[in-house]
Amino acid sequence: MIFGGAVASATVSPDIAYQAKQNAERAMAIIDATWEKGAINRFGGAATANDLAFADWFSMETAQKGGPADVWPYTAAIEALNSLIESLDALADADESQKAWVSNVRQSYIVKLNQVIDNLEWYKGEYTLASYATIGKKVTPYAVPRAGARGTADVSGILNVYDDQMWIARELIRAYRITDNRKYLDRAVYLTDYALEGWDCWHDENGKEYGGITWGPGYNSKHACSNAPLIQPLVWLSEIYAEFEEQGTLTDSEKEFKFYSRDESNKVFVDKTTPRSEYYLTFAKKIYNWQKENLLDPAKNVYFDMMGADNTIKVSGGYRQHVDTGSKTGSYISYNTGTMISGASALYSATQDEDYIADINNAVRGSYNQFAKQVRSKSTYEFQTDETVMNGFNTWFNCVLIRSYADAFPYCTNVYAKNGLNYMLKNLDYAFDNADYNKGNILPIKLLDGWKEEVSMKPFHQFAFASEYGVIASHLIRSNDVPASNVESISEDATEDDTLYSLLGVRLGNYSLIKDNLPSGIYICNGKKIYIK
Repeated sequence: MIFGGAVASATVSPDIAYQAKQNAERAMAIIDATWEKGAINRFGGAATANDLAFADWFSMETAQKGGPADVWPYTAAIEALNSLIESLDALADADESQKAWVSNVRQSYIVKLNQVIDNLEWYKGEYTLASYATIGKKVTPYAVPRAGARGTADVSGILNVYDDQMWIARELIRAYRITDNRKYLDRAVYLTDYALEGWDCWHDENGKEYGGITWGPGYNSKHACSNAPLIQPLVWLSEIYAEFEEQGTLTDSEKEFKFYSRDESNKVFVDKTTPRSEYYLTFAKKIYNWQKENLLDPAKNVYFDMMGADNTIKVSGGYRQHVDTGSKTGSYISYNTGTMISGASALYSATQDEDYIADINNAVRGSYNQFAKQVRSKSTYEFQTDETVMNGFNTWFNCVLIRSYADAFPYCTNVYAKNGLNYMLKNLDYAFDNADYNKGNILPIKLLDGWKEEVSMKPFHQFAFASEYGVIASHLIRSNDVPASNVESISEDATEDDTLYSLLGVRLGNYSLIKDNLPSGIYICNGKKIYIK
């Protein structure tokens, strides 16, 4: 099964293998540097195996640190490691000559992955949930802030939100695929089921389900970020459980799976017969349809941020009650469209419903037009980020969009997914190869403009860059998208006036002006691949 970019085509051309390996090496370099500078314990000192956190920010001048980071930025470390390891596995599968190298480097990142997942315990706590269809249920989600001891976090009220659980579940499923550690899958299932408790299953006077997952159990507003991130993981779980069901390897507790909801008259009922594979796929479709109906801007083909509401939680008879929301509102944020693109790509793969193809192409085009801006001076397009390191999350939001382009690439009839991936790689490489920008394998959030007055970095941002490198590496191997040809000598093919291009077809500039500032590697000149030493 092709899952999350982990499985590659049988063979790739040497230049694709070269580029993918370079991407993986750069992801490793960023992860290692971020770990060295940003990993801390609960007192702000050096991290240990059982007391690992990441600083919220780190001064490049004074080494001062702030934090620890909340669970959402912490989860980005798991994401970066998953993306890296998936790219390594894809490279080893696609290129026999890389297997020894992959085997040599892979295990240290598996150790890191297991360590970061284990230290999620510092964010875990327990409370009693009042949901739309269950009463008095003890639950153990993850809090927004880190606690002072494992398992003791305050997760009540607004201190836990459903989108955090979704991001964690997503990465635990990926980690399960990488490690075959069933504990990761079981925890992902638990968090998925917990997030689905936030689905508003009350029905209106016409018997129509309101739908939508609130931002958290302490909120009534319904957000794009608390719905669409769960679609792709639900499809993955559906596929996993379909395999278990076919193989007859379900555990007793899985065979006894049941879920609670409300019928058209709002009476609570329990379903004990629908298998998990069907249940999760059905819910993936429901969430996708709800967000498309309620949050899409059809003029721009991107998604609004939320539907606001009075956040006074209403409980009657122990059950949470429906609270009306307003109409769609808020900003367009790149990840809110990215999660819908990934969701549609997963749903098409599972169902072959052609309607998803149209949605994918519309959303990819719309998001590229909305979030990518041309930078003529550098012959590229840039995904806009924040004014300062301390002023927002767009660096990571764009990472979600980029990985959605990799998910969408096989289904795109337009060039926007390809262009987005190509230009993001060009921009990452531009910063990584620039000695003034790359500070010990830490990159500025403005990849094309550099640090300027900035003196701080966030591990959150750096892990996003590492993840993008890994995702694009896996994409290159899956797609094998660069035409094969022999690699020629630079001296035989390039003249002073010739234009060089990257392997991905992005114009780099005049050979004579840029040759001395390029790293060693393979480029395109006169329609042929050339090697610059």
